[in-house]
Amino acid sequence: MTNPKTGSALGAVTGFFKWVGILLGTIVLIGAATCAILACYAANYVTTVIMDEVEETRPALSLVQSNSDQTTAILYYDESSGTYQPEQILYDDENRVWVTYEDIPQNLINATVAIEDKRFWDHGGVDWVRTGSAVLKMFTGGRQEGGSTITQQLIKNVTKNNDVTVKRKVLEIFQALEFDSTHTKEETLEWYLNKIFLGNRCYGVYTAAQFYYGKDLEDLSLAECAALISITNNPSAYNPLKYPENNYKRRCLVLDQMCEQGYISEEARDAAKAEELVFTGDKADTQQTEKTTGDYYSWYTETVIKEVAADLEAKLNIDNKTAIDMIYSGGLQIFSCLDRFVQDQVDAVYIPGDLLAGHKSAKGQELISAISVIDNDTGAVIAIAGGTGEKTGNRIWNTAYDTLRPPGSTIKPLSVYAPAIEMGAVTPTSLIEDSSLRLSDGTLYPTSNAGKKPTGDLVTVDYALSKSLNTVAAQLLQRVSPQYSFNFLQDRFGITSLVEGYTGKSGKFYSDLDLAPLALGGLTYGISVYELAGAYSVFPRDGLYVEPYVYTVVTDSNGEIILAQDGYSISYDSMGNPIISGYTVGEAVLKDSTVRYMDDMLENVVSEGTGTGARISGVKVAGKTGTTDEDYDRWFAGYTDDVTAVVWTGYENSETINYDGNPAVVLWKAVMARLYSEG
Repeated sequence: MTNPKTGSALGAVTGFFKWVGILLGTIVLIGAATCAILACYAANYVTTVIMDEVEETRPALSLVQSNSDQTTAILYYDESSGTYQPEQILYDDENRVWVTYEDIPQNLINATVAIEDKRFWDHGGVDWVRTGSAVLKMFTGGRQEGGSTITQQLIKNVTKNNDVTVKRKVLEIFQALEFDSTHTKEETLEWYLNKIFLGNRCYGVYTAAQFYYGKDLEDLSLAECAALISITNNPSAYNPLKYPENNYKRRCLVLDQMCEQGYISEEARDAAKAEELVFTGDKADTQQTEKTTGDYYSWYTETVIKEVAADLEAKLNIDNKTAIDMIYSGGLQIFSCLDRFVQDQVDAVYIPGDLLAGHKSAKGQELISAISVIDNDTGAVIAIAGGTGEKTGNRIWNTAYDTLRPPGSTIKPLSVYAPAIEMGAVTPTSLIEDSSLRLSDGTLYPTSNAGKKPTGDLVTVDYALSKSLNTVAAQLLQRVSPQYSFNFLQDRFGITSLVEGYTGKSGKFYSDLDLAPLALGGLTYGISVYELAGAYSVFPRDGLYVEPYVYTVVTDSNGEIILAQDGYSISYDSMGNPIISGYTVGEAVLKDSTVRYMDDMLENVVSEGTGTGARISGVKVAGKTGTTDEDYDRWFAGYTDDVTAVVWTGYENSETINYDGNPAVVLWKAVMARLYSEG
């Protein structure tokens, strides 16, 4: 007979372990389910996010790596020869001479693999042993060491992506796996050893060998190879010129690893450790490099570089630094829209700067100007000047492209007259009273027309534009509404710098949805010369808007298109000469009737209004002047049948312009007169 007490105790123990088992089983199941969910989430994330980014960066990796030793050419079409000629040859500012894998000493290759990635020849781009060890140490608090392979380091050097994030590391792993599957190990090492930075402005092992030893790569000893590759771990700390002791310790570590991995014998290792190295480099790091084969870039070249870089960033999803690297060292052919003759006429006026000389501000600033010229047939920018006088540097501020200034009355045709005619609110012969608006608070606005009081007379819309009457512009804006005008500028004329509304740090609210900005041109930020020229070219282009562009096609070193404006393509004749064909159609943004009315009215501005100084004998000229508050800015936006050009003048830091008349009109006329052989 079972002891009741014993049976009860045994049952309790059994029951306890049963519930423990159930609890543990539940935990295991929950853990397994959680892991499964996380695994599914991770797989989906890798598929939908990581792999998409791997695919997006593939063109950038291919271009930068395979063409890093090649120069880029910006070309223009030469009418006299019927061929494309180089306007500017670009090459990288990094002091690099590319060498092939066959020209790199075996000792240098072995040293690199031994110290940087000992399983390089066996793994598929990622060393899972090192990666797993690095992850484990990260979670256990151990001493963290890099798990990156040579392939991963190459990708980091090319993409310049140094974010310290899990996503970046995961992306790098998949990029390395993808890259390794499509490239040989020898290619990876060649590109890596040509891309690495080795201090003292030396990029790649060739320039480093020349700088530190005054030798060609093939003449380097084992010790010199080990010392050279030691630098890359930390170019500052292991610089053999500044910290020879640090470099020597690292060199010994490299040699020990080479010996341990069977690349060299113990005797060779010991001899290399004992070798006295002689360095020829200059500790002052005085090496200088140039990016171009000539003097400073032209303003046009500057603009091409900026536009191509921006388009590469957008298309390839890369950062600006990577895009610039591709431009300087990618072996690209950039077919620009430069018209050499037109640019020469612009330069003949802008480089001497004689027409602005002697008109300093009250504080002694020099009067400056900028111009952008567009071909009416294509909508392409064919000439540009980002400043006056001799250009003094590369990649500097381009006033025509980078600066935003309030456009004054040059905005009126775009923001009030064209919208009012387009919507049928008025015609050029409509009568409007030259009087101020009475606002909701009882005040009158605007109270003057260029310093003169409103007359109260009935005037035609045509007359109001030719005399730039602020009162009529304000009334027209009220008719079309600020919102319609605002949208019209953005959607029809491609103005991107408008401000819908924001509150500044001081608590003040800023918005271009108002009378002063849209009727009188007092925009919060302003408009660039470049964009305003694109907007005005709509009128002589029969109402078609084309976003301004400075190149048609960009090809890689194999002649394959990587960028192209809408409608453009490239082919090659039997001699291999490039032929650019096609054109950008543009978007119809104005009715034919609106274009005709606006064209007649803007022509009247020049023939009998505020723009008479722009008249050229025998040439149809249309356009609009502009002046801002305090006389800080003066503009002229004008066109002929052939070209549209916008000119801005002012001081770098806003001051009242010291000039009798409108210097923008004077400069516009000077350039156009040369184009039409009047000057």
